Amino acid sequence: MEHANDRKKILAEEIRSAIAETAAAPVGPAEGGEPATAEARGSLRRGADVLTPSVPSGAPLARVKRLAIRALRFLWRNQSSFNALSLAASSSLADGLDRLRADTERGVEELKRRAGVQEARLTLAETGSPAGVSLPSAAASPAAAIPPGIYALFEERFRGSPAEIAKGQRFYVDFLRDLPGPIVDVGCGRGEFLRLLKTEGIAASGIESNPISVEACRRAGLDVERGEALELLTRRPPGRLGGVVCFQVIEHWTPVEIFCFLQEARRVLAPGGVVIAETINSDSISAMRAFYLDPTHFRPVPSETLRFFAEAAGFTDVRIEFRSPLPPSERLDERSENERKLNALLFAPQDYALIGRAT
Repeated sequence: MEHANDRKKILAEEIRSAIAETAAAPVGPAEGGEPATAEARGSLRRGADVLTPSVPSGAPLARVKRLAIRALRFLWRNQSSFNALSLAASSSLADGLDRLRADTERGVEELKRRAGVQEARLTLAETGSPAGVSLPSAAASPAAAIPPGIYALFEERFRGSPAEIAKGQRFYVDFLRDLPGPIVDVGCGRGEFLRLLKTEGIAASGIESNPISVEACRRAGLDVERGEALELLTRRPPGRLGGVVCFQVIEHWTPVEIFCFLQEARRVLAPGGVVIAETINSDSISAMRAFYLDPTHFRPVPSETLRFFAEAAGFTDVRIEFRSPLPPSERLDERSENERKLNALLFAPQDYALIGRAT
């Protein structure tokens, strides 16, 4: 009996020694992770390996050692449960740290972008007239009446993040592949679509009237010309462009300006070129909240009116694509024909795009 107890003591010492050696093993950074997080995950893996003592099959007296471990299991049963819970909690903490680091990096990029907008706004203020701000004439448009810096901040608050805008505009990229010339983005704003085209290897440039947005685009390496859209389009040679696009722009124009834009777009496009004009869907009452939120909007443009203008300007294969549908949580449950009709009237897609081709 005494001999058996001595053997158990020796076996327990061997187990403690094996655990100590494993815990002391060096850990290198995990591939693709931060060194601190990688070291923590390495410790968690070592802890999981020794959570319950085990005996390799080729070890001396392996069978006797396994029997001894079963006999002594009551000594570390509670400790094993505690260790398992501690490892699970630590693993969750490491995952949380990874997510926090990723969110922080995204937040820093967004702050840099916003700081660029503010810097451009201050630069514009510093280079302005020292005599103060002059009031616009009665004939000035709402857009001209609002200082560019103020409107840039308005867009930052209400337009949506560049990532959200780019996600919605990606739909249009396929319409602009393999065209007979470069693309011009009229009213390119912060340049989300120009960035998309650049990543797709599609030659493109922009036209923008807001000097703050122009400066931000140029800092990002985008080719953007500053000026009024219609004026700059009239300077372009005929039949040289593959596409003319404008997103959320025509609602800022009068009907005469919209038709002139379509005429100029038709003139500068090569045969096979494409025009795309996205605007707010006037057939959706819920979309009108966004329309009237922007004080520089002139009036809503019904899709059939824009289609007629495009056909009158000489475009063919004209189509209307409805975009930005509301999620089901913001629509009525359609349990009857009347509810379907109400959804079509109140909660229809928020935007639409006219797409036409020059022949």
